[in-house]
Amino acid sequence: MYLPLALLICLSLIQLSIGDQPVEERIVPRKHHRTGGWFDLHPGAIDVQEAADHGVKMFNTKSKGKKMFKLISVIGVKTQLTNMIVYKIDALLGKTNCSKSDNRALDSCSVSVKNKKMRCLFVVSHKPFLGQHELLKQRCKKHLETTE
Repeated sequence: MYLPLALLICLSLIQLSIGDQPVEERIVPRKHHRTGGWFDLHPGAIDVQEAADHGVKMFNTKSKGKKMFKLISVIGVKTQLTNMIVYKIDALLGKTNCSKSDNRALDSCSVSVKNKKMRCLFVVSHKPFLGQHELLKQRCKKHLETTE
């Protein structure tokens, strides 16, 4: 009776001494954006596209021209997180063949290669808790095509 108990104790001590070796875990810090600081965001992100579309919509509303402009591409974007989300969007717009008086959806309008293009900086705020976008600032200038 003592033999099986002694054998069990010996095997338990061997198992404990061999046991699992401690694993060395490497801790990698994640990139953390501080509240209030500006950081880059991917131009293709859905929230960026929504903010850019709002900027274009307001641009077309405030513009004195007869034709509407359409977003061609978002070149770059920075965002700031405070009590709202603020986007600084560098965008390229193209003049469409659609007149403002047509009341057509902008998606159905095409941008011609020969039409004028504008390079715009939109500063758009988004209050997700209200579902609202607001154009805080817009600065646009003619975009000159450069061929090298």
